[in-house]
Amino acid sequence: MKPPPPQIRWEIDIPLATNPRLLKTLALVAGLAALIPSLFMSVILAAQGEWDGIPALAGLFALVGVGLFVSFVLIALIVFGNRLRTRYTLDAQGIHQETIDRTSRLVNRLTVLGGAASGQPGPTGAGLTARARESERLDWRGGFSLQVQPRAHRLIFRNAWRPLMEVYCTPENFVQIEALARHFMSQHHTSERTPARSPLPSYLGHSMLILLAAFILFTVHDEFDLDLFAPILVMAFALATLWLIPLFGYVVLLVNAGILASLVMASLEERVSYIRPSERYRHYEVFSDADWALLGFGLLALGYLSWLAWRAARGRLLSLLMRDQDDQTGPGG
Repeated sequence: MKPPPPQIRWEIDIPLATNPRLLKTLALVAGLAALIPSLFMSVILAAQGEWDGIPALAGLFALVGVGLFVSFVLIALIVFGNRLRTRYTLDAQGIHQETIDRTSRLVNRLTVLGGAASGQPGPTGAGLTARARESERLDWRGGFSLQVQPRAHRLIFRNAWRPLMEVYCTPENFVQIEALARHFMSQHHTSERTPARSPLPSYLGHSMLILLAAFILFTVHDEFDLDLFAPILVMAFALATLWLIPLFGYVVLLVNAGILASLVMASLEERVSYIRPSERYRHYEVFSDADWALLGFGLLALGYLSWLAWRAARGRLLSLLMRDQDDQTGPGG
């Protein structure tokens, strides 16, 4: 049997606005860009009892999402000319995907510079993310399966819940690339490491619990007249811990400690009686049953968020991003 070639490299123009899969991805990105801040603001409004403002807010963010999607499509057509020049390299270690389109690389750098100059983290983060995706590698030591679309000359490498990389082949090399990918995946038992069940439901469930815990903390802080910034901070970093960077769990633990300290101080605060100015009392001494119940729920919310953050920070709960990286390059890759 003739040994496989050590390396195959090719370049191809990937269609953008006329690519159904890419349009689906752009719609998802635009939807998430609208949904995430909408959820944040809805939790805050709900905790303050302003339920009537949520539908209008959701409608506003929905319009923002539609505007983002239309902008993405127009940029793909006008700025990029409906194509993205990409280079692929397949070898015995994996597949390397590089964006070599000059327009794309220039736009990514200008986005980073523009965001930094304006002091806005959104454009800066988007530009840095796009720059990071200019060069991606899929290692056969990872855990993923192969989906083939012969009519589109496309190979889709998927983990348990999403495509990790889409490889666009030419009509001439498609059969060869598919055969080599299957050969190396079989050699490294790549598909056997693909989890049978998607982790997404578990992460979505924890996300809902984080939002619920944040709602409780907002209510507690509103009732005890405490700083509103802490629950906002803990909600944002708890979600980031779950989905992005586990070490953010230490930030959650620190903020939770501050919230707990503020609750203790508010409960022990000495107050003057309105009826008898000469008498003083501790705030907790006049708590109603509803106050004690709310405080109990607040402690439960802090306990859950601290438990989640501690597990993540200690490496016992991988963020979904870290799990994807392990699937893509193998543990430690």
